[in-house]
Amino acid sequence: MRKTNSIALSRALLKIDGRAVEVTTRLNPRARRLIVKVNPSTGEVSVVAPSQRSMAHALDFARGESDWIAQRLARVPRPVALEVGATIPYRGVPHRIVSEPGGPAPVWIENGAIKASGRAEHAPRRIKDFLKREARNRLSERSAHFAALAGARVARVVIRDTASRWGSCAPSGVLSYSWRLILAPESVLDYVAAHEVAHLLEMNHGPRFWRVVSSLVPDHKQAQAWLSRHGSDLHRYDVRS
Repeated sequence: MRKTNSIALSRALLKIDGRAVEVTTRLNPRARRLIVKVNPSTGEVSVVAPSQRSMAHALDFARGESDWIAQRLARVPRPVALEVGATIPYRGVPHRIVSEPGGPAPVWIENGAIKASGRAEHAPRRIKDFLKREARNRLSERSAHFAALAGARVARVVIRDTASRWGSCAPSGVLSYSWRLILAPESVLDYVAAHEVAHLLEMNHGPRFWRVVSSLVPDHKQAQAWLSRHGSDLHRYDVRS
């Protein structure tokens, strides 16, 4: 749903508030000046430069913005590992991760818990794989549903782990989604699926596009507001490296 025209060129470490922070320098000819950005979901720090000449000053510029960078980094949600004992959202409802000696599958949902069989140290990877499968199944189902309503055709559904967008639509009809949508409430997942299906008919965000979205999910503004307030929180959950 969002994209950037900048190209990553180099990375360097910068001391911010007493700790080493990796800073990515990017070149974007459309930029008018040097700009520092902090991704609110991942904490990635980048400097966008408008020209090759300004690249030489990018890190110095970031040093001058170190206090601002530190403030933004302090707002990035703390990570939560997908491990036994943790509580994570599943379809918008908190579920505790529980270890079981055995069960019907490596990972399954039962009585408001996400249960993982086998050794506890293997649970994080198994749970992430489970969530990705659930996301693929649910988003494939909802995309097909909305495409049928809109008279569109979905070529394929792809699940990714993107920090800057929840979904995208290719001219070929391939829809890509973030697996983290399975953590969000059903209404939010529905909105993103409808949004990308609408792009199958209108590859823009003009009035006709939004009319298609409204016809598929009339209450889409509530889902948009939820993503605006809570979307970055979904990036907290992952396998601890």
